[in-house]
Amino acid sequence: MKASLLLPIVALLSNNALAYGEAGQWSSGWGQGTTEYTAVVDAHNSLYIACSDIAKVSMTATVKGQEYGSYAAKGFSLIVNGSEYEAPYETNSRVGENNFYDMWAKLRKAKSITIVTADGQKLALPVKGVSVTLPATNTSAFSCLMWDN
Repeated sequence: MKASLLLPIVALLSNNALAYGEAGQWSSGWGQGTTEYTAVVDAHNSLYIACSDIAKVSMTATVKGQEYGSYAAKGFSLIVNGSEYEAPYETNSRVGENNFYDMWAKLRKAKSITIVTADGQKLALPVKGVSVTLPATNTSAFSCLMWDN
């Protein structure tokens, strides 16, 4: 295979998380036992939430191409309608679990959502579609675990 064909393939496979969904709104999908929720600003800026029935919820914020959150070296906070949630993906305590549920409820009614990274970067996320994309926590459609099984 020609090197010119390999380069784009390698570039695509080397990205840890690619934002999917339409820019400017929330979307959801399902694959390999995981329900995925994403708010996309553009190809380099997004929020990704992964919910599964076998592993605790994880969240990845991508700001200017840099990843923060569950599997990254640096964390992030989420500000929803003026309420700040520090490391909202840290749910393995009663306080963390309660904070996640509170944040989720506020996200569903959000007028403003902002990511604040550990190194001080800020990213405003879209609110379009959030109320219909994120299910209520008291429904069978909500599959986010707070603790690993």
